[in-house]
Amino acid sequence: MNPLLILGAGPAASLLAIALARHDMPVLLIGRPRTAPAVEGLSQRVVEALKQLGCHEALALLGPRWHRVSSWNAQEVEMNGEFVVDRVAFDAALLRDVKAAGVELHDGLVRELERGEDGGWCVRWEDGEGRLQRTEAALLAECRGHTAPKMAPDRCAGPTLVSLGRTFDGARPQPRTTFIESFPSGWAWGGVDPQGRAHIQVVVQPASVAAVGGDLDLAHAAALAQLTRLPRRFGMQLKPAGTTRARGIQAALRGGVVGDGYLRVGDAAYTCDPLSGHGMFEAASGAIAAVPVINTLLRRPAQTAVAQRYLRERIETVFASRVEAARQHYAAETHWSDEPFWRQVTQPPVASSLARASVAAATFATRPVVEDGFIVERRVVVSAEHPRGVRFIDGIDLGRLDELLQAGAPAGPSDIGHHLHAPADAVARALRWLQAQSLTTRVGH
Repeated sequence: MNPLLILGAGPAASLLAIALARHDMPVLLIGRPRTAPAVEGLSQRVVEALKQLGCHEALALLGPRWHRVSSWNAQEVEMNGEFVVDRVAFDAALLRDVKAAGVELHDGLVRELERGEDGGWCVRWEDGEGRLQRTEAALLAECRGHTAPKMAPDRCAGPTLVSLGRTFDGARPQPRTTFIESFPSGWAWGGVDPQGRAHIQVVVQPASVAAVGGDLDLAHAAALAQLTRLPRRFGMQLKPAGTTRARGIQAALRGGVVGDGYLRVGDAAYTCDPLSGHGMFEAASGAIAAVPVINTLLRRPAQTAVAQRYLRERIETVFASRVEAARQHYAAETHWSDEPFWRQVTQPPVASSLARASVAAATFATRPVVEDGFIVERRVVVSAEHPRGVRFIDGIDLGRLDELLQAGAPAGPSDIGHHLHAPADAVARALRWLQAQSLTTRVGH
């Protein structure tokens, strides 16, 4: 039986497999590579994650950073650049990085999942030749995104929107540029290259598609007609190069993101609004965060409950943060506030039901944290601003510092630093931080 099986062949699955391989954990990956065309922007944070994991094939595919411009609330501003990739080529490059990392990889389509009497999994899957295969694993990492079967009903779900994407020729040749623009019925993201090839994606309500009888090309054209700045920048003689492609998008937190013998990573755990381009970053950061959880589940099974709690709380906190950030960004666009699209997307965050009871004041509490590659419980400072807790300030373990203070340790930072094997100035800064939280009367001087 395999210790760990990853299902999927997208960024979440590939990056998780690579991260685990770098920590000498045996892993088997089964997934069918992407074939549906799509264009996506990647932030510098994603690039840093690719560098951290040694994804040389994916990095070589990126090319130069694209110039990025945003027209929002009638203000046009230049923003940090982004990298634009063809998802089919990018995902294929990541799979080459998976192979280079020494991970066993199978091109397969999962047909059936079955739980064994011993708590493990039996996976029946179809290989590239159409033959039915069987694989057993103790732990399952579900990374198949939107296609992953639900383990439980969604815990939270926002409004369903529609993304319509179409490629054009005949744009004005210019340095690689992406452009974001709001309009009455939604918002648009477009990219144009020096050869005049452009891709424009619009995000609208399903009603905008229904209004033209479900014709995707007409729906895209109707949205394009509402844009003003993007067409002027790209040129007014755009010629469609293919039909419009549609996909549903929705901010949603899945139920059962982690349980006995399984965990969900990437879009299989939660999805965010694509406004801020978080999709690929969530896949990368989620994969990296899952490594110590999996390490604990496999090598310290007695700490299973702690590891599950860590992952569950992390997913809930990040999801709630992303939803609120998207809502605030939408609310910053005030010109269309009476339009149905904008009324809908500026409603209070759908994750509000997840919020724990507000913390009246900062306090010490025991929370699961990462330590030496495992999930353990440690004392941290929790507050409304930091619901998952703060453990270190300037390298000083706040829980240990508090224990020394409660035991009557000398007040001076130098003496405390001697006990903690830490510089006195770092101790002083930690003391001042605790004092600001009303957690100590000691003054860090």
